Amino acid sequence: MRRRGSGTSPTLMATQNSTTVWGGVLDSCPGLLCCVINLKGKLLHATHGYKAVAARLFGHKCEEGRTYPPLITDIDIGIHEALTAACLGDTNAIEISENGKIWELTASPLRLDAQGIAGVVLRIASEIPRTPAPMLPPVIHSNPEILNSVPFRAGIVDHNGVFMAVNKFLASCVRADLVGRNIIELVSPEVNSEITHILLKRSGSAECTMPDISAAENFSPFDLMPYIDEELNELPQDAEIDSQRRIIIHASPVEWNGTQCVMLTFEDVTEIRRTQEQLRRLLTADISSGILNRRGIEHMIRRKLSETIQSGEHLSLIMMRIDNYRIIHDTRGYMAGGRIIRSFVRSMHKQISERSGSMLGRWSNDEFTILARCSGAAAVVMANEIRAKSKDVVISAGAADLSDGGYMSVSEFVGAAYDAMTEAVNSGGNITVLARNL
Repeated sequence: MRRRGSGTSPTLMATQNSTTVWGGVLDSCPGLLCCVINLKGKLLHATHGYKAVAARLFGHKCEEGRTYPPLITDIDIGIHEALTAACLGDTNAIEISENGKIWELTASPLRLDAQGIAGVVLRIASEIPRTPAPMLPPVIHSNPEILNSVPFRAGIVDHNGVFMAVNKFLASCVRADLVGRNIIELVSPEVNSEITHILLKRSGSAECTMPDISAAENFSPFDLMPYIDEELNELPQDAEIDSQRRIIIHASPVEWNGTQCVMLTFEDVTEIRRTQEQLRRLLTADISSGILNRRGIEHMIRRKLSETIQSGEHLSLIMMRIDNYRIIHDTRGYMAGGRIIRSFVRSMHKQISERSGSMLGRWSNDEFTILARCSGAAAVVMANEIRAKSKDVVISAGAADLSDGGYMSVSEFVGAAYDAMTEAVNSGGNITVLARNL
């Protein structure tokens, strides 16, 4: 076992309680060897592939709801240290050797937003079988054998980014001759300045999307393809959407044919990024309706609030309650209540789709929010239109305008809209109330 990165043990905090919401996303990616662990150290979900490989490599049972790993062997301790570091925001990896084959176990923080970490994603991936290779010397001249001894995808470029040579690992996953091509032709345009920077420094890293093939002739959308999983011998079913890969490019200085050049190595992190994004969406989405949940809408309010305070523009929050939701639920049943909720959400989507910058969220079972870039008066008009066009439901609504009210925190802003909604309910319902200025 070889560890890459370390950390100290933090006090783990509580996070998502449900262990079932992860299964649909993780198990929908064939060949993904992945699990999710909350900040209490409990295993929330592990894919079938992860369970099989972890049982063979580590002897783990992977029992969901229990502390993971069990902390019995040295490998368990190494995994725990990587998980601890991930809880603190660092991505760490451990390499495990099995009969000459290298497996890499990566622990990555699952971030809800810039202010917090919601859990850890643990992923196992097989690397290229190899024997120990010598470190790349600072001067490799023009010897392709030394370049091929580098056990990862690598290429030599000049200071302008033009490929002078590639090794066999990079060549095997790119269906085109890179020699003579410029790295700028392959990366997404928004990172051109970052790539130029690391080329000038001859060191550093940049994460980008590859390939951006629009400017490069003789390239196809599948120039960069993931390695086929050696255990399952298949590509994921959604491989057709993978023409764009998430790649971290690392640069280091070398000498080639007597010229100071740069060696670029390419680390494919597509599956890790996709998994993290899917899990982030699960954390902020209401499962039954598909719109933002309370956590998600609070995050958006926090973000938009600071932007709007600086710009001085209008930002309004509408809180709506379905007054007859409990009656519908109790008399017509759970399934009927769910259908009415989904119909109500579709109706609201249609009505706010023409209003740029409006976001819809579910605050609780019978309460919904709309965050809109408009004045309080316009928000009242919007709420009244939604109430008038809603079928089977009776709506009470409250609205608050950030600029009119002078609210300086999320709690003040939400509280004003919620109090206005409560006033509408207490006044008999089926009306919209605009929050009074502070």
